[in-house]
Amino acid sequence: IDKCFPGKGPLGHSWLQGIYKVREKWSSAWVNSHFGAGMKSTQLSECCNSNLRHYLQSEFSIPRFFVHFDRMLDNKRDAEEEEEYIALSTFADCRFSSSAIVKQVADLYTPKIFQLFLGQYKESLSYNVFPNTELAQEGNVKIFDVFTLLADFSRFDSRLLIVDFDNGEIKCTCRKWESSGLLCKHQLRGYDLLWSTTCNVKFHHIPSSLILKRWTRTAKTGGNFGFAVSSTEAPSKYRSRLFNISAVSASLISRVCLNDDLYKTTMDFMSDLIKKCEALPTVETAGTGGSTNCESDVPVRNVKGFKPKKDSFKPSKRPITE
Repeated sequence: IDKCFPGKGPLGHSWLQGIYKVREKWSSAWVNSHFGAGMKSTQLSECCNSNLRHYLQSEFSIPRFFVHFDRMLDNKRDAEEEEEYIALSTFADCRFSSSAIVKQVADLYTPKIFQLFLGQYKESLSYNVFPNTELAQEGNVKIFDVFTLLADFSRFDSRLLIVDFDNGEIKCTCRKWESSGLLCKHQLRGYDLLWSTTCNVKFHHIPSSLILKRWTRTAKTGGNFGFAVSSTEAPSKYRSRLFNISAVSASLISRVCLNDDLYKTTMDFMSDLIKKCEALPTVETAGTGGSTNCESDVPVRNVKGFKPKKDSFKPSKRPITE
């Protein structure tokens, strides 16, 4: 400190010392063990300021402030619904079809989260995993070294993997999963190599405890979409039914929205239909090996004739005047 701030003396560093005392609240090295969805401390305030800048002005009255604030919330909800539809109706870009863990999360994660996962997986291919012989091992919990090699064959980005052979969980000292909820490249490399070397079925797939629901396609429960996405392929009969209903609904929606009477009649009919579906008992379905109802877990991908609205509303950047 004295070299960086010469001539200040011990009292001149009081501000810096005060900041250092609360380092666990702002330093990424100290907060990695706490979940933050991968967000930095400044991102939240910058995002809020950017959103509010196009809707609000300092001279607005309180009632007018809430009018524009509600409009901003409506636009964000519309964007969220559009992203949700895209997540439920598109294929995942699965480039590593030979990897079991990539195929597992391809239909679980949303497209954006899956691309982040795919980036970590591609980086993991250059890493090596070896048993650690220096640290003590306890029971079925083993410690491994994971690292990549530089041009001079020296280790780079060396981490420790704590592997629990009982439940198939792998934890890494980089703490990416603890802070963001996504597996890091070190953990992914551990799953790939442990499965190929030990043939332990517990490392063939990622445990459900390491897949956060908030990053999956079904994270938003009770949404406008009355179906969920399953990681298993649905029978062709139910997929065909889903596509047919979606195509008919798409053509009907474009007509109904143009007329107020048709809109009200359709909404009343849909409300009655939902009540009838909820009242139907769960029946045994042949060929599925289980029971199903109106809300069966059917994966939805590229529904023909049902495309997301592209000309979505975008707020003007011009300041709003009275």
